[in-house]
Amino acid sequence: MSHPSTLDLDRYSTLDKSRRSTSRSQLRVKDKYGDVLCDFCTSRKQKAEKSCLVCLANYCETHLQSHYSYPALMKHKLVKATGQMREKMCAQHDKLLEAFCRTDETSVCVLCMMDEHKHHDTVPAGTERTEKQKQLGTTLHKSQQRIDQRIKKWQDLRQAVESVKHSAQTVLEENERIFTELLLSIERKYNEVKEMIRSHERTTVTRAEILLDRLEEEITLLRKRHNDLEKLSHTDDHIHFLQSWQSLSGPSGYEDLNNISVAPYYSFDATKKAIAALKLQVEEVSKTEMSKISGAVKEVYITQEGETKTRRESSLREEPKTREEPRTREDFLKYASQLILDVNSVHPNLHLSEGNRTATMKSEPKNYPDHPDRFDHWQQVRIYCPPQCHFVPGKKEEWRLICCEWYRAK
Repeated sequence: MSHPSTLDLDRYSTLDKSRRSTSRSQLRVKDKYGDVLCDFCTSRKQKAEKSCLVCLANYCETHLQSHYSYPALMKHKLVKATGQMREKMCAQHDKLLEAFCRTDETSVCVLCMMDEHKHHDTVPAGTERTEKQKQLGTTLHKSQQRIDQRIKKWQDLRQAVESVKHSAQTVLEENERIFTELLLSIERKYNEVKEMIRSHERTTVTRAEILLDRLEEEITLLRKRHNDLEKLSHTDDHIHFLQSWQSLSGPSGYEDLNNISVAPYYSFDATKKAIAALKLQVEEVSKTEMSKISGAVKEVYITQEGETKTRRESSLREEPKTREEPRTREDFLKYASQLILDVNSVHPNLHLSEGNRTATMKSEPKNYPDHPDRFDHWQQVRIYCPPQCHFVPGKKEEWRLICCEWYRAK
């Protein structure tokens, strides 16, 4: 009674060997949708449901039944249909890759383990997959974190670019309005300031837009890699997992963007106020005033690397409601203003406080950046204050800055 079954099995084995020979010499056939097709369908190819790692063939639901019926085939390893069967074969021995060599970080077959990898640290592919699987969760988490960070950085940088453009346009309009009212004798200075702002805006925005493009490229790359890792985490194919792991877990090539951050100050407000101060003192326009405007323009940053650069704070106050001329010390103190010390002119032996409000003289010089306005002989520092200001003596030999803005109403 068992002879027919044995003959059927022999006939199937012969057909199986023929199919295996064919599968080793030809690429897997896929339909236009990318589905793997059955190797045993003779007329219309059906979609393959499983791949046999022993037969090295793909089976549709119908032809797969033999693997569930014949005891000899029931022991075969079935996985989800794949068109990458040749990648699971050892190129040297034409045997199934079943192990992983940790010494050489490569998949090997049983013959490799007895030959060139004989004394290496080899483990079953499933064991190595388990170890790598433990790292996959952390890698996916870090990948998502990096995507979120890059998106946030892109949004901040995009907002900063728009703000710089808007701020630059606003200050240019103010520059146009003010310099139109000035005498022809300062027309050359006007053009100089205009070009200064335009040039710095172009340089700063161009640099930021290049970073925006790189951030977009990295975000796209990270998303693709994240999706590939997500798919890889669900695969049953150990060899495919191990072969894909190295390329997907490596660096993205954009690690230098980690050192780039959006600067907290990227407004041209300081430039705008410096130009307004210049209008009120048109007869006293000098090289010092032009240098101050230049410094204000150059302090606009969108990105920064390393230390946060010091920003100037404006000291122009709103015009007081009262217009009565101050007569007593108390009257003058109503117009008192906090000092803002210029970090670009301060002597190295003067150490500025946070906010550049006070200066302390010390014997050890501070390493300030080089600047043409820096005092290098006398221990002194330039003070930014509204126009029409003077000092009055205060208590305990201190001096207090008085801003006589009531003069503006005259």
